[in-house]
Amino acid sequence: MTTPAQPRQIGTTVLVLLALALTALALPASALAAPEEGNGTLTVSPQPLVLAPTTVNYQSQGQPVQIGYEGEGEVSINKVTIEGEESGEFFINNVNCTTNLSAGQQCEVSLGMKPGSLGEKHAQLTVIFSGLRPQEQFEISGRGVAPELSFEPSSYDFGLVRANREQGYTFFQLTNSGEGAVQLNYIDFEGPGENSFWTDNGQSNCWGNTLSPGQSCSLQVTFSPQQRIAYEADLNVFVNGAPGVAGSASVSGEGGGAQVEASVNPLNFGTATAGSQGTYRTVTLTNNGNMSEGFFIGVIAGGDAGSFELVGEHCTMTELQPGQSCSAQVRFHPNAPGSFAAHLAFFGDGEGGVIVQLEGEGISGAGSIAPGSFDFGSQAAGTRSAPHVFTVTNTGTAQLGFDRVSLGGTELDQFVVSGDDCSGAVLAAGESCEVRVRFAPDSVGIKHAALKVSGDAPTVIAALEGTGGEPIQAALPSPGGPMQPPVGASGPGASPAMPPAPAPHRHRHRRFVRGHDVNGATARHARQADKQRR
Repeated sequence: MTTPAQPRQIGTTVLVLLALALTALALPASALAAPEEGNGTLTVSPQPLVLAPTTVNYQSQGQPVQIGYEGEGEVSINKVTIEGEESGEFFINNVNCTTNLSAGQQCEVSLGMKPGSLGEKHAQLTVIFSGLRPQEQFEISGRGVAPELSFEPSSYDFGLVRANREQGYTFFQLTNSGEGAVQLNYIDFEGPGENSFWTDNGQSNCWGNTLSPGQSCSLQVTFSPQQRIAYEADLNVFVNGAPGVAGSASVSGEGGGAQVEASVNPLNFGTATAGSQGTYRTVTLTNNGNMSEGFFIGVIAGGDAGSFELVGEHCTMTELQPGQSCSAQVRFHPNAPGSFAAHLAFFGDGEGGVIVQLEGEGISGAGSIAPGSFDFGSQAAGTRSAPHVFTVTNTGTAQLGFDRVSLGGTELDQFVVSGDDCSGAVLAAGESCEVRVRFAPDSVGIKHAALKVSGDAPTVIAALEGTGGEPIQAALPSPGGPMQPPVGASGPGASPAMPPAPAPHRHRHRRFVRGHDVNGATARHARQADKQRR
């Protein structure tokens, strides 16, 4: 027996079936059939999948790989992955294959490498799709390689470059001589002379550049030495991701310059008498460096420059080659007692010149003359006396020079300097020289003059005195008789006469002055005087 609710349930079911039927009639025939699953095969290109060698820790550019379908129907690719123990050495980017492929159609993925170590790497490219087989795998391989960069030239010697004044430079060509692309990170120098070499970024195109195998860039290297020594270092290049040096070249050079040194510095003149012309010393300048040096002026300057004199030199306007020398003569002539200092400076075109310190001590000079006065006694007018010796002595502690011996006073013409060892003499402390003076009156009476010896010290003076006597008259013959010989004459007709009294014996003391027998130098004059007396 049917309940009242059953007719309503049956009616609803009929209505649903009717609606479905009407919908099916409205759709095209192609949409009503389920797609036919492909039963063909997947292909990859290129085959085999061998990626280009890649530098360790460097991520390569993506390499395009085509995935195609050959067979009937179509396949629906759901995912493309890389699998295997070394799958981390590879990567996929730009996947455009999550789609349906009909027979003959292709899609593309991009494969690359970032090897963490050297050597062969292997993995599988896995394509997951719908169909009878849920996936298909393709072997992938690649190789991790070391970065290899080379410089041309592989070494360079800058030669001799003047230190602190000049620079040398050259260009290196840096080439990727390895199998994998590299990205340059930085370039540096290492070695004992590393601080004297550097690269000029403005003249280089290597910084941050990526070099493919065989590609090059250029690099300017500058050498600027600070000292006169040899320099050497290694020019090293480093790349991103790879430890250690990827390429190297050696650089070297030598700092050049003159090294002019004085033969003595400071130049100490010791002591010299104040007001004297002093003494001069020679200083030699020698270039002990490895490059030439020229001087354009030499002067004495600073402090007590007025007490020193550059007497002569042949250093200015001279180009001193290594090992060559020049010299200069300097005189010290202090104008007062005391210590004096200055410097001799030669200014050059290279190393800033050469300075020699000058030092000296000025002291008071002292001289004496003995005797300080002398009376020649009576001398007949018109005749000359025997010479008398005056001894001039350096009684000071410094060298003393004498440049002039002269006579002074209103009657200076009554005396004659007959010998002079003092003019031009330079006496060390305690040494002596001699001056010999004759009395030569031309009239009767007392005569006065002064002997003066001038030099570095105050002039020493000796007083001179003598009396002019009656001139000697020759005896005249008497009228009508023979001429009478003078008293004391000998010979026929001469009247007897007492012989002359012998001259008193004089003890002569010999003095040696500067290696000479001073008193001996006047012995000849003494003997002549004795003959005259006899």
